[in-house]
Order: sequence, then C-alpha cells, then structure tokens
Amino acid sequence: MIGVSETQPTWSTRSRFAVQALRFGRSLIVGSGGTALDFAAVALSIRVFGLAPTWGRAVGLLLGGVVLFLGSRGFAFRAESESVVGQAKRFVISELIAFPLNMLTFKLLVWLLPQVAPELLILLANFALFVTYYYPVRNWLVFNTKQPLAQTAS
Repeated sequence: MIGVSETQPTWSTRSRFAVQALRFGRSLIVGSGGTALDFAAVALSIRVFGLAPTWGRAVGLLLGGVVLFLGSRGFAFRAESESVVGQAKRFVISELIAFPLNMLTFKLLVWLLPQVAPELLILLANFALFVTYYYPVRNWLVFNTKQPLAQTAS
C-alpha cells in the first residue's frame, strides 16, 4: 500500500505512549511542587535557622516527600483505587533507599561545586535522581495499579 509503513506504530502503541507521556508530565508537575517545597525548606533551614546544608537537605526531603506521595498518588499516577497502606509502604521503602542516594549526590555536588549555593545544587541533584530513580520506581513499583494501562488514560 502506498503511504503505509510497516514500522509505523499502531494506534494502541501511540495511546500507550500518550498515557505514559501524560503520566510523566503530571509527575514532573508534582515533582516541581515537591522540589519547590524542598528548596524553600532548605533555604529556610540554612539561611534563617542556621542548620548545616546536610541537615537542611534532610528537612527539605522530609517535607517534600509528604507532598510527593500525596500528589503522586492522587494526580500524577491516579492510583487511588489501590490501598493507600500498600502504596505508602512501598513509597517509604523507595524513599529510604533513595535517601542515601540523594544525600550522596548532594554532598558530591557540594564538594565538586563549592562556589555554587547549596539551594541550587538540590535542583541538579533532584533532576538527576528524578530521571534515573524516582520516576521509574514510582511508575513501575510504588503506584503501579492492577488495571490495564489504557484505562488510566481517562
């Protein structure tokens, strides 16, 4: 047939991609809100309360984590049909694994770039970990619902 390629994706493949793209976009929005709260908490902890950057980072991660769980569950992944207890357990486990990764990434950036404000380094650390750890783990493990992917598009 003229104009038809064997390699063109089917409508089903495109719709799966669209669902994943929307989920990723919503996750970026939620992550941005969590990062904004994280950023504000770190800035306040360091600049106003005089905490060391590492302790300020811990405060920011804790506050941001609460926002991220609620926003991811309700908005980004639309996974409210599953038990909140199971999701919360998986989220906490994933965050406990991520915490040392986050702190090590942050400390490495502070060491490599001492002239850059710690508040700005959290943005770089958060983005790097979002792409390589947070989104994949939340998408496939924490908020993975039992319903077919096509149903989550609505």
